[in-house]
Amino acid sequence: MNRDYLIFDIRRTLRNRRVMIFSILMPVVLFLIFGLTIPKDASEGNISAIAYVMVSMAMFGSMSAAMSSGGVIAAERDGGWNRTLRLTPLKPQAYVVNKVILSLLLAVPPLVVVFLIGMTVGHVHLSAGQWLTVALVSWLGALPFAALGLVIGYIAKPDSVQPITGLSTMLIAAFGGLWLPVSQMPTAMKYVAELTPAYWTGQTSRSALTQSGVDTHALLVVIGWTVVLGAIGLRRFRADTARA
Repeated sequence: MNRDYLIFDIRRTLRNRRVMIFSILMPVVLFLIFGLTIPKDASEGNISAIAYVMVSMAMFGSMSAAMSSGGVIAAERDGGWNRTLRLTPLKPQAYVVNKVILSLLLAVPPLVVVFLIGMTVGHVHLSAGQWLTVALVSWLGALPFAALGLVIGYIAKPDSVQPITGLSTMLIAAFGGLWLPVSQMPTAMKYVAELTPAYWTGQTSRSALTQSGVDTHALLVVIGWTVVLGAIGLRRFRADTARA
């Protein structure tokens, strides 16, 4: 990690307020629509239904924010940024790590806002330990999407990266069970859901709401998605830098 470059990246990204507003506003609106209209005593998989929706929408927001780094990367490639980087001591691994850290930082605001609204407006009651665990697990659940944003940023062109990122986010969230519980989907769709990282990040985060604790199997799958997508992103970075 290069701290100076990371600070520069953070300041530059925060100037694009549209990304942050969308990644925060969208899950909040969805939570208010779906979460506050369900009966208070309703449950889904032995979890309070409103807590289930809150975690799902928080994951959707953090996923959107983490994947938005792809737009920054595509713009840097188009502007010849990689050629400039070759003239600096910044190593490829440090560049990739910086982008992943940036994505994780962007994932924090949507999680915090949705959880605060769930606590105050939705009256979601969890112990202090459960709040901390579900927040930490949900935040780390943004890792595979940070890596996916990296991949998209190195594959897509600047004029197509936003539509690709937006469409990918919607499809992964919908098919991964963040908008509708997988248990309420047709059988075939359940198998499709298990092929998406959103399904496993949702499983990991929601398992923190149960008495049995974090689902280690789901957590391992999330780590696997992160490693695979991270390796692809690093490979694409090296190939793109070699051509620059």
